[in-house]
Amino acid sequence: MMPYAARAVPWLRIAAHGVLVVASMEVVQRWPWQTWPLQGCAVALLAAGAASCFDEPAAVLVDALPRPLWWRTTARAAGVLLLLGAWSVAVLRSWDDLFAHPWHVAWQGVAACLAGAAWAAWRRSGGDPDPGVRLGLVVVPLVTAWALVRPFSEQLPVFPYADGSGDFGDWGASLAGWVALGGVAVVALVAALGDARWWWPRTTGRTSGRGVALTMGRHRVRSVD
Repeated sequence: MMPYAARAVPWLRIAAHGVLVVASMEVVQRWPWQTWPLQGCAVALLAAGAASCFDEPAAVLVDALPRPLWWRTTARAAGVLLLLGAWSVAVLRSWDDLFAHPWHVAWQGVAACLAGAAWAAWRRSGGDPDPGVRLGLVVVPLVTAWALVRPFSEQLPVFPYADGSGDFGDWGASLAGWVALGGVAVVALVAALGDARWWWPRTTGRTSGRGVALTMGRHRVRSVD
């Protein structure tokens, strides 16, 4: 798997995401009260980077090859491990500056990686060649804006702040939400890699590798007839 991962994973893009994550958390460590929204931005970068690990420009050809999606996804997960390593370094360096909730912040990054990987695997199961790029274009600016404005901070504390009182958002409720997201992501990832037919996405304007294989199979049957 490692030779395949070395060629298939967009390592430069993943490394760039990792550097930005560490840099963002480094700023948060130095000025947590003023720059806390960068913590949300770092989490968004993790989700986008994790999804990018599974982008496949030659999806129409690759998906028709004998190697199944779960094999290719497992190999490409090496990129996600790199991102988690960068996140671990970032959290450890800022451990004492995360408002006494470093474990909560750490889990946000893990859940974001799981969610990004699950989304990419789901979209790849339908033949989408670059779900990571599209996810990043939406998630990074949207989540960064959410972390900056923090709407519905009492009802939906995505990125709680300081001691979690009042408008700062409740840390316990936030952790419950992130745990739920991680659980849903694991179920979605297993369903996508298990080739569950009820889970196949409907693609528009694209032909999945599965569709190519089935089409080729129909042609072979007709030629025999």
